[in-house]
Amino acid sequence: MEALSTAIVTAAGSGTRMGSEIKKQYLPLGGIPIMIRTLQTFFASEVIDSIIVTAPEDDVSYCEDMIRQYFDDSDKPWLVIAGGAERQDSVFAALQQCPPSVKYVFIHDAVRPFISEELLLELYEIVQRDKAVIPVARIKNTIKSIQEDHICQTIPRGNLVQVFTPQVFSYKLIRDAYDKAYLDGYISTDDSALVEYLGATVTYKFCPDLNIKITDELDLFFARQLVDNNII
Repeated sequence: MEALSTAIVTAAGSGTRMGSEIKKQYLPLGGIPIMIRTLQTFFASEVIDSIIVTAPEDDVSYCEDMIRQYFDDSDKPWLVIAGGAERQDSVFAALQQCPPSVKYVFIHDAVRPFISEELLLELYEIVQRDKAVIPVARIKNTIKSIQEDHICQTIPRGNLVQVFTPQVFSYKLIRDAYDKAYLDGYISTDDSALVEYLGATVTYKFCPDLNIKITDELDLFFARQLVDNNII
């Protein structure tokens, strides 16, 4: 069967902002490691044909064992590879490991566990038409720019959004964007920014605000409240 869609799940971060001896992607959330809770949706989704996880170099075997523990009964192909020094390096390495027949790529943070199969399907339907789509949510707070110790200006937020993952692209488009970025020395922590730099258009899809990234202790506390109280 053709591998039309590959999910790249980035779990190569060190998690230093969490202040824990355990990397944040392995911390328990409702009794399940955060990374595994995230992968559950990709393993269950009918629009995902294969999965590539980027892990810290020293954790590749550890991640492989963890995935086998939870998904050994799945026939969906998966692969764990060592990530690079930066997120961009990790994703680029994963793009080079995608199946030859891949047409679409979902790029997702391992520490965003509250995605849904419905969102994956909606993004998949859009990317087939538009070649690039990212999930976003409206900004609720007032946004200001600062300089040194004072406020410079208030920025109208009507046309501003906050960006989530998974970001979804045609494989050719995102590979071309990465190739150009490396050729030009352009660096970004956002995949769609590379597509914008290439000069292509990126579509957006509004998604729930609960598609949070667990970065620090407050995020983890909030995530555990959502799970413990069956809110999500």
